[in-house]
Amino acid sequence: MPNEKILIVDDEKDVLDLCKRILQTQGYEVKTANNGFEAVEVAKHERFDLLLTDIKMPGITGLEIAQVLKDQDPDLICVTMTGFSTMDMAISAVKLGINEFILKPFTPRELSDSVTRALEKERLRQENFRLKSLIPLFELNKSLLSTVEVDQVFRRLLEIASKETKAQLALLFSLGPNQQLVPHGGNSLISSEQQSAAATLAQQAVSAGQQLIIDLREVTDTQRSLLMQFAATSAIATPLNPKKTCLGALVVACRNGSFAPGDNEFLSVLCGQAGIALENARLFGETQSAYEQLRQLDHMKSEFINIAAHELRTPLAILIGYASVLDEEVDDLQKMYVANITRNAMRLRGLIDDMLNLRYLESGIGQLMRDQLLLREAVQELTQDVSLLIQEKQLNIQIQIPADFPEMIADRQKFDLIMTNLVHNAAKFTPQEGSINFSAKVIDDKAHISVHNTGSYIPVDKLEKIFEPFFQLENSLTREHGGAGLGLTIVRGMVRVCSGEVWAESDEQTGTTFTFSLPLDNSDLKPRKLEL
Repeated sequence: MPNEKILIVDDEKDVLDLCKRILQTQGYEVKTANNGFEAVEVAKHERFDLLLTDIKMPGITGLEIAQVLKDQDPDLICVTMTGFSTMDMAISAVKLGINEFILKPFTPRELSDSVTRALEKERLRQENFRLKSLIPLFELNKSLLSTVEVDQVFRRLLEIASKETKAQLALLFSLGPNQQLVPHGGNSLISSEQQSAAATLAQQAVSAGQQLIIDLREVTDTQRSLLMQFAATSAIATPLNPKKTCLGALVVACRNGSFAPGDNEFLSVLCGQAGIALENARLFGETQSAYEQLRQLDHMKSEFINIAAHELRTPLAILIGYASVLDEEVDDLQKMYVANITRNAMRLRGLIDDMLNLRYLESGIGQLMRDQLLLREAVQELTQDVSLLIQEKQLNIQIQIPADFPEMIADRQKFDLIMTNLVHNAAKFTPQEGSINFSAKVIDDKAHISVHNTGSYIPVDKLEKIFEPFFQLENSLTREHGGAGLGLTIVRGMVRVCSGEVWAESDEQTGTTFTFSLPLDNSDLKPRKLEL
């Protein structure tokens, strides 16, 4: 039964309990931590053989935890769990020497196998350190595993195998799509007969799934024939078997004499690590390719939004213009119909503005203007933009901003964009005859501006998510309120570029309050990159 000590870190209690139950069943001694700070504190007082950590956590990420704990104990084995996959994350993990990745969701078997593989690799490493011939292996493997291109892994594997075993002949074979062996160079001029012999040995090792060692001192007639064809006195064929999947085989040979004791073990471990390196390189290539595809799709999406929004503006402007003309010429009953047309046209204009503002945010433009701003007057002007909706729903608007509130120096365009989206959001989600209240106060040279409405309650676990692009509290097929889910994303982006913060609070009885902070004077602020 295993007796290794494992530290599990995850901010999701259900995942934490599941992992603990699975690993305890396997016989491991397990301790848990709910966050990175707790994990670091536990590791100060107790040594662990393996760290199993989620990557995406608030405060300290899983990779940061691994780095801190590896600084304390370089022999610590690290296995990461994640539901996200980015190129930057993969690069960081490779640099930190993460032993295994587990993608969420995973089965108990997959978790157990990943931990077993990680521990097994460490056991092999420790065993090899006992053998003098394997002392260089650790540093060599680090070099090998840090390579993220398949061709470089092949070249490095041949270099290490030839140098450390003093082999005069070395050939590497990979399994192609049709399971045919494909040769990859060598460390000397190799004849076609030698390549054919090496391919036969490689095929035998791949078929058997284990290392093949032949020596003139003890061989069969068939093996003797292969050695003669190889022009060698001894040879070792070692399969590349990461995660029980054969990727090919390495064949080395000595023209005179035999390999040194321990060379076969060295090659077994080396090929095991090389197989993992090849798998990592493949995954890295796939991740890089996926990242590039996502980048292209994101660019196409942005271009589509930009073109679509601009193309919709012209017919919408004509629609609003003719509606305004009709409003002056029709009777009272028809005015109601015209008002409905105008209101929905303005709603459509708001959606188009959101699309364009999102494109503006993604462009990375972050210049700040220095405009004089009287807060109370600015809020009064902005409430006029939703006057039709306010009248229709008979909303009670209260502006509780003192008349002597300090004059601000701010970017008026960005301020208007922030407030317009918050006002539209409040008006949209406030029920008939509800209230919208505006207030402000000064805290540490910053204006804290709040928009409170008596509308829908927002659960605590959704107060951060509502600022994410396209997030909707309501089901897309049954929701009552319109919108693309971009308004609050734009608010957060603009507030941050103005060196402020925005947050939401919600109560089932009193409603929801959005508060954002801005410097009273932005004169000393430097331009910041806009981020969603």
